[in-house]
Amino acid sequence: MAKHGVNIKRSLVAALAVAVIGPALAHKLATQSTAEERRLAGITSGTMASVERMLARLSVSAFTEPVHEEITNRIYGCNGDICSGSVATSAPVPVLAGIRWNDDPPFRMSLQQARGISCKTRETIRFETQPSCWVGLFLDANKGAAAGKVYGPGDAMLYRSHFGDLQYLHAMASRNGEPAAQTKARLMGWFEFTWRAARGEYDLEKRLKEIQIPTIQEGYGRGEWRLLDLYTQGASGGLRRYVDDVAFGSLLHTLQDSYAEGHVDREDSSGIRQCSVRGLSVAAPGNILEFHAYNQQDHGKHADADSRAAFMRGYQEAGDVVEVGRLLVKARDQKVPWEEMAPFFDCVFALQRPDAPAGPGDFVAES
Repeated sequence: MAKHGVNIKRSLVAALAVAVIGPALAHKLATQSTAEERRLAGITSGTMASVERMLARLSVSAFTEPVHEEITNRIYGCNGDICSGSVATSAPVPVLAGIRWNDDPPFRMSLQQARGISCKTRETIRFETQPSCWVGLFLDANKGAAAGKVYGPGDAMLYRSHFGDLQYLHAMASRNGEPAAQTKARLMGWFEFTWRAARGEYDLEKRLKEIQIPTIQEGYGRGEWRLLDLYTQGASGGLRRYVDDVAFGSLLHTLQDSYAEGHVDREDSSGIRQCSVRGLSVAAPGNILEFHAYNQQDHGKHADADSRAAFMRGYQEAGDVVEVGRLLVKARDQKVPWEEMAPFFDCVFALQRPDAPAGPGDFVAES
């Protein structure tokens, strides 16, 4: 009983910590997985684990909305008023797991990487399984980035994906000043990888360093990670049987982030230009004026631009993300190869100025 009391106390501390730092966690993190996702991922569902998750969910309400989940469910046909949350599962469960992956990729790290933060480094880390650890790592990464630290291979995934070289997972540049053409090249490499994975071209044993895509070589070419380690680290359930769906959800997340003003500055779409592939066509979104980098943004302003209200303002406009996503679902069903998909993604991510430097945009943090 005393041990359980300690666990609850730690959970309360974690919940309070998240609530306090809520404004800083600005990606509208998707941390509330469904019971079926937890079953597939092999996440503990015992009483104490449920209590910890409940406390975490109470705390994360300060900074998270299920925006990505709603967009994805709408892509898969949901047209009602309730298209997000655990009751809305129009999209396949493993695709929703992939949608959450970009924000909360499961990973492991060494004691040295943990930098004295209280983490169970022998176990997989993600928000839902180690909320106190996750929050401590995020705060440390945030502090380091603000001080000018550069995160890349060798650092924990959480540091890299939100503040480092893997910010393209969120359709963002890795640093201020990065030319738009360079960010787009990384994005195109990521879309090639995720599209091929979604088509089943790689099995779970595929070593990332063997994949001859520059984006993947730069990000993962120094280690022995397999597709299994990237997308289903620590998944003791059945999620690995659906890794192609997880990859497709991850692709959709990056696409969706490219419509958020805190991530990308786009022109309005005219509705005239079309992006097409194999008989499928959709109005092109507006050209990209500038990619943003997260490090020096005001996190509260960024969060407002990631909100459901911001999504609804652009919903059903020409070239909106739901229509583009629906085309991608159809193209995947047709098993369209990457060679035919590449021009489509090139169209969706058309640049107005390839040399436009990345910056915080209108979301600059006050010094």
